[in-house]
Amino acid sequence: MTPFLKYSLFLTAGICLLYRCGSGPENDADVSLPENILSEERFAKLLADFALAEGATNLNVKNVPIQRFDTVYAFDPLRENNVRPSQYDSTLAFYTRHATLYKKVYESALALLSEMQTRRDSITTRDSTAR
Repeated sequence: MTPFLKYSLFLTAGICLLYRCGSGPENDADVSLPENILSEERFAKLLADFALAEGATNLNVKNVPIQRFDTVYAFDPLRENNVRPSQYDSTLAFYTRHATLYKKVYESALALLSEMQTRRDSITTRDSTAR
């Protein structure tokens, strides 16, 4: 199973779980984002970056000993996206309470990962036919 498929299944499972839990009696479409909460677009990008960072670590593409993972795989999605840990925690708590919005974020994260995979596949195909 490819890493992309693995994370797609993970994100899909998350969407299904959120969908089954429901969002309660309130209408999530009418909810406004508090000031410290990431927008749907920024949160989707952050979740996609987390999936990529975890995938790189799990693959161990550089074949390093586990004791050196922190120094070799130093990609930090929070730092790269200029998000404070407290802001991430608040954002996660907010979207968890609003399942419909969270589902949209997960779908956007899946779309971002899919776009990245498509671009990578087209470059790989182009490079292999040029040889």
